Amino acid sequence: MMTTSALEPTPRTEVDPTARDRIDPIEIPDRITSSQAKLVYLYLRTRGTATVDELGTALGLPKLALFSILGTLGEYDLIVRDGDAVSTV
Repeated sequence: MMTTSALEPTPRTEVDPTARDRIDPIEIPDRITSSQAKLVYLYLRTRGTATVDELGTALGLPKLALFSILGTLGEYDLIVRDGDAVSTV
């Protein structure tokens, strides 16, 4: 006996819209006013850890700008440095 299950459409499963995975928004502190600083902070919050080289490549920002931004974020106690790596607190 030959089965036709390979030819039958796969049954769809109903998704309860209230049970969908929710993504919690990332709050950016009000004291971060520069759009570039917000971008760096958001990137670090979503990625976890990155080096300055990785930040520059991913965000298209020059190292000089990144060092300034990271300095400001460090003054606000929003990031920590561990060798070459940077992450949010």
